[in-house]
Amino acid sequence: MGRRASSSSSSSIESSNHHFPRSSGSDLSTDLRLGLSIAASTPPEQSWLRQQAVAEEENECNSASFFVKVYMDGIPIGRKLNLLAHDGYHDMIRTLDHMFKTNILWSEAADVEGIQYENCHVLTYEDREGDWMMVGDVPWEMFLSCVRRLKITKC
Repeated sequence: MGRRASSSSSSSIESSNHHFPRSSGSDLSTDLRLGLSIAASTPPEQSWLRQQAVAEEENECNSASFFVKVYMDGIPIGRKLNLLAHDGYHDMIRTLDHMFKTNILWSEAADVEGIQYENCHVLTYEDREGDWMMVGDVPWEMFLSCVRRLKITKC
């Protein structure tokens, strides 16, 4: 028969490697073996797409969220609450009061006199260990690090 027309691809690439200009710090022989382009600059449309992807990643990082489920006795479907959208317990309780159209008690509000407990609900949370605790017993930052879900129960 005849001799094979192709020789080792790596030897032909390496021998012809010196004809192409080197980009700063890049090994073209490796690029060519992998089938990568030897062009030093990227086409404008690829550059634009890359910039868009970076911008979207930055937006995702800046818009931090931490959603937990909130359940209320008597309501079969839970709701999601973004805890990082709130500044502290007062802001979160106000949102839950409005969301569930009820008065919610928590550890700081439980000390107030003149509250009609039969018309109120208590807010508790489940921590990492699975224990149910009353909301407001620990500082806000510690609460954010250990809360897994919230539960509103009748007094």
